Amino acid sequence: MTNPLKGEIEIELGGKTYKTRLTVDSIMQIEEELDCGIIKLATRMAEADIRMSHIVAVLQPALRGGGNDVDRKQVIKLVSDTGVIKATAAVATLLTQTLTDNEAEQDEGKPQEVESL
Repeated sequence: MTNPLKGEIEIELGGKTYKTRLTVDSIMQIEEELDCGIIKLATRMAEADIRMSHIVAVLQPALRGGGNDVDRKQVIKLVSDTGVIKATAAVATLLTQTLTDNEAEQDEGKPQEVESL
């Protein structure tokens, strides 16, 4: 079961449902690998300007962040088994939900108000 407050999202790949999570560290890893900011990557996805290497680069850390012990080769097989269109849609959903989950961002790290005496 996923916990949306922790940024966990379920996606379906290869006929199986996986828990995913993109942490700040994993987003930085993706940005470094692709030499592209995460917002720009999400925009490219919306414009259908995406490469398969981008799909794999996003999925591997997201799957690992969700507790799935997968390597790059396994992720490539998952994408192949799922099909390009469905895998791309899964990554688009993952990015959209991760980047627009304001509720989780507002709850985590929010400074507590202190009443004055």
